[in-house]
Amino acid sequence: MLHRQISFVLALILFLLTVGASAAESDKGIFWKASKDGKTVYLLGSIHLATEDFYPLREKIEQAYSRSDAIAVEADILAAEGDPLLQQRIMMESVYQGERTLKDELPPELYDQLKSWMQKRNMPEAMFIRQRPAIAMISMSMLEMQAHGLNPELGIDRHFLLKAKKDGKSILELEGVLQQFQMLNGLENPALLLQQTLEQIEDISSFLPQITSAWKKGDSDTLNRLIILDSLTENPEYKSLYDTLFFDRNKKMAEKIALKGPNHKSLFVIVGAGHLVGERSVLEFLGDSGYQLERL
Repeated sequence: MLHRQISFVLALILFLLTVGASAAESDKGIFWKASKDGKTVYLLGSIHLATEDFYPLREKIEQAYSRSDAIAVEADILAAEGDPLLQQRIMMESVYQGERTLKDELPPELYDQLKSWMQKRNMPEAMFIRQRPAIAMISMSMLEMQAHGLNPELGIDRHFLLKAKKDGKSILELEGVLQQFQMLNGLENPALLLQQTLEQIEDISSFLPQITSAWKKGDSDTLNRLIILDSLTENPEYKSLYDTLFFDRNKKMAEKIALKGPNHKSLFVIVGAGHLVGERSVLEFLGDSGYQLERL
């Protein structure tokens, strides 16, 4: 169960939980090339949960992977799944120690919403009561995504991690699984994350086709609106949450790419598509660092 939670955390952090319809080799996706001083960085906007008909990916994407001597991901999920000590640390981050419970952490009305969702999905309250808000969000979203036919085993990150390990390519981490758990658990107002998840779940049926269509068309503006702008417009109180989950991370990831990129003739980077759209994206920060950007 824990390794599945590790797999899901990446998708949930990025709010691309809801991409699940079919894709095809001809789909455009979110794919860029950044060049500087004779070195190349390819950047693929990932979908972390998918279905079998997402494959094969566009040939241009697979060719760029083949030309690259290393890949970079937000976190090496496969390595984490094979590290019992790391999994133990993640488990310690996942549940409350002592007498505190999730009910103590959340406003009463929000906890009542969570209980209503549990009743709808026939989930016992005991399953959630010891979990910290970020982990409760992961558990909820896992169940919802499975109900909609999505599978983290088919995520684009995992696809390329498996290929890289088989091909003997170097794998760089821009963050790390434990770091991401700690970031989620360190939010100033963790209730906001759970509140937003409950809101997204309510709209999932209508949101799914919009997100999927935008990704397939390579429509960055629509993705930016659906993932970030609409939510911030409707809920300005989410600003600090989005600063932490997107914009601050975008800057740090771009800095790490700019630091590690020159060590490789060609680096293939896979990050959630939400990090490659809009203002203060990874792309914008790389452009500010002198990279020439080209949409592929």
